[in-house]
Amino acid sequence: NMNSARIADNNIDGGKAFDWGNVSADYAKFRDIYPQEFYDKIISLKLCIDGQRVLDIGTGTGVLPRNMVRYGAKWTGTDISQKQIDQAIILSQAMNIKYFALPTEKLDFPDESFDVITASQCFWYFNHEQVMPRLFRMLKPNGHILVLYMAWLPFDDKIAGASEKLVLKYSPKWSGAGETIHSIAIP
Repeated sequence: NMNSARIADNNIDGGKAFDWGNVSADYAKFRDIYPQEFYDKIISLKLCIDGQRVLDIGTGTGVLPRNMVRYGAKWTGTDISQKQIDQAIILSQAMNIKYFALPTEKLDFPDESFDVITASQCFWYFNHEQVMPRLFRMLKPNGHILVLYMAWLPFDDKIAGASEKLVLKYSPKWSGAGETIHSIAIP
């Protein structure tokens, strides 16, 4: 169903389906959260810069393209949620960023379209068996897939710890609790 942006994964909150589109307005208002050092690290890798075409999958409200367009790359953002894409378009006015409401599993850009494909805070949601061949087909030779992830660390940060306590009060089986620094498996 193309109208549904519901995501369900047995590893996330016991498989209970959710839709980021239901909180798109709040997401747009409060989610522009990445620190400058995050962008500096990407630029230091010589990625997402002038002369490159970049596809941001799971773009949400376009946080990554909106904040990195100033470095000169040509950005395209995709997300399963039309409501998230609607917010991305509003927040990106006067920026030359293209957005499409599409599940990552159905992306069908031409072969060798992108120098870089980014996935920020979303890579675990995808069906990797379907997605990876598509991403590699759409990448130019010597292209890069950049998986970006920042973790919630309740034991290292007082605010995260207090926030987690509040979440657990209302959702005691929350699967995101107790996060620590560790390696992330990438299919």
